[in-house]
Amino acid sequence: MRRAVGSAVVPTRHVHRHRHGSGNRHRAAGAVGLVAVLVAVLVAVLVAVLAGCSPDALGEGGSGSGTGGGATGPGSTSSAVPSRSPGSSQEPGEDGGGISAAAFEAALRRRLEPPAVPSFTVPTDLLTSAGAREAAAALDLPAGLYEGIAVLDARCSAPGEAAAADSGTAVPGRAAHHEADGVSVSVAGDGTGVYDTADLHVAVLPDGAGVYDDGALRVSVGADGSGTWSDGERRTSVRADGSGSAEGPGWRFWVGPDGSGGYEDDDVRVSRAADGELFTEGDPALVAAVEAVLADGLPPFAPVPRIADVEPVGEVCGTVIRLDANVLFDFGSAEVRPEANEQLGRVAALLVALGSPAARVEGHTDGIGDADDNQALSERRATAVRDALLGSGVAGGSLEAVGWGETRPLGPETSPDGADDPAARQLHRRVELVLLDGQG
Repeated sequence: MRRAVGSAVVPTRHVHRHRHGSGNRHRAAGAVGLVAVLVAVLVAVLVAVLAGCSPDALGEGGSGSGTGGGATGPGSTSSAVPSRSPGSSQEPGEDGGGISAAAFEAALRRRLEPPAVPSFTVPTDLLTSAGAREAAAALDLPAGLYEGIAVLDARCSAPGEAAAADSGTAVPGRAAHHEADGVSVSVAGDGTGVYDTADLHVAVLPDGAGVYDDGALRVSVGADGSGTWSDGERRTSVRADGSGSAEGPGWRFWVGPDGSGGYEDDDVRVSRAADGELFTEGDPALVAAVEAVLADGLPPFAPVPRIADVEPVGEVCGTVIRLDANVLFDFGSAEVRPEANEQLGRVAALLVALGSPAARVEGHTDGIGDADDNQALSERRATAVRDALLGSGVAGGSLEAVGWGETRPLGPETSPDGADDPAARQLHRRVELVLLDGQG
């Protein structure tokens, strides 16, 4: 699936018909029993919630007659975390002064891209240094939660060789519970986990299913890539086969399991019947862009990474600021997404406040594909982030860009039974800023 940013549309009108195909108190006592109870409750809740995400419950998705869509849920998204809110301030159907067909297609694909359920860790022992705690506080990050950006201790097993604390050894089958400062995290030995604060609930099952609810955005993900999300203005429902529906103010998009589908806004209308008959209204170039998106169907929800309790290795030697490459970049690209600039600006402001300390900007990829290509991509991404930070006021010469390719994963890219684990690979695509103690 292609992914890109939102933009605007000013088409001419054209109508035709044709035929077309397709911190921290760690409560060890009683933790296992407590976790078992919490996990049992979690499983019951998730089964009920995800039952509503089954293919039969995701909405008709249209039948070629232009009647797709679904209900709209409550709330609104936060702009502080790009992964929470697909789309951008300019979208298809808005007056943009003659948007190109390519930009229109990119905007539509971004509009349909589902938000990810964030990963989280047991915070204990992952954020112990004063520098890491100060950085997390300055960036206003919840303990242990990884919503596109995270702060962790850097740990060194040898001088100058630093790694994030959660790249330590996962302890198979170990349950854990952490509760402090309004944050409650419970992890079961099978990778099930629950993260709760006063206004946030995240739940994960080991098969990649999960739920996210912050009162504004609600996301439910099935293990098969199906799911729903709503933010008060928009709602999307996706079946495992890529059919489903999406709608927002002034627009809707639908794909049926029989090949039918359509899109409409104030300027463009496309309706495709199951037999390939197509009705269109609007600029032919924009209509062709809609046809290309319809051919691909709705993008699937990303699986949710299973949660593991980690035993950190080495001594605390600094701070790691981790940035999710899936938020910063499109897949396979080293060009920073426009909506990631806010996140990078927050990091740059922190570095400036710290006096622009010396730091390494390290790029990492997953293990899929050619190792040399992954190495080159990691180097380009590290350089792009470094340049963005320097462009936001960080002192020149303070940042060194390094690429590690696929050589430093956070853990295995397979599940305990040996099956491929796409959620784990997703975590490995990252850029990290490593600030070592004693270097400034």
